[in-house]
Amino acid sequence: MDLLHESQYRFLVGDLCLLVDRKDRRYLLTLKPAEQFHSHSGFIEHDDLIGVQEGATIKSSKGSVFLAVRPTLAEYSVMMQRGPTPIYPKDIGAILTYGDIYPGSRVVEAGTGSAALTMALLQAVGDGGHIFSYEIREDFLEIAENNLLKFERLNRAQLTLRNHDIYQGIKERDVDRIILDLPEPWEVIPHAEISLRPGGILVSYVPTTLQLHRVWESLDACPGFGLIEQFELIHRPWEGAKNSLRPSHRMVGHTGFITTARRVEGK
Repeated sequence: MDLLHESQYRFLVGDLCLLVDRKDRRYLLTLKPAEQFHSHSGFIEHDDLIGVQEGATIKSSKGSVFLAVRPTLAEYSVMMQRGPTPIYPKDIGAILTYGDIYPGSRVVEAGTGSAALTMALLQAVGDGGHIFSYEIREDFLEIAENNLLKFERLNRAQLTLRNHDIYQGIKERDVDRIILDLPEPWEVIPHAEISLRPGGILVSYVPTTLQLHRVWESLDACPGFGLIEQFELIHRPWEGAKNSLRPSHRMVGHTGFITTARRVEGK
């Protein structure tokens, strides 16, 4: 690897850095000159991390070893500042896949919340796409903007944040996808029928079976939607060791239900 290429993977001032200890405990920090990271294992100078290549190990003042890497989007989404409870990475992955979020697509999202899903959508649509994200609460928008600013690899030019109640309507027309993470997504279905292009996909994410059934009823009653599918995902980690492989004692069980539907001419 040449020196110029190698320098792209070195930590700079302002970068996010994920420190992982030998027990897989993880700590997220933003690198700043003359600051220190403190834990029960001692402290580490930020200056000792700045300029270090990603994937390197570093020792604390007590001799404990930490691995220094940049956080993935999944890691950042569960460790960043929170407003409402963010959508878990397992569900974000399903929304991107079953919602068929592709490069260049125009996507309406509501609500923005802490921006975990917003960031994944931005990454998926790429430089040719655009995200229109609706959030009624100004305090949540402030948290979202702060989280977006810290995760610098995303192109903010492809994002429009709207402090607007999507229950009252959607400004955009002929969008490719609409993603709803709201208490009453059925209230948006009539607006989505108008805003989605033919063949476009609506995705709804709700935590309870009562909401799930209400979403199905509303979509089934709407002539502009068909191909309704509903499901949930369970995430079960496994732990490997030299002489064993077993399921983890902790798993991510139910978090929410996902509904997808297609915009059609009429049923």
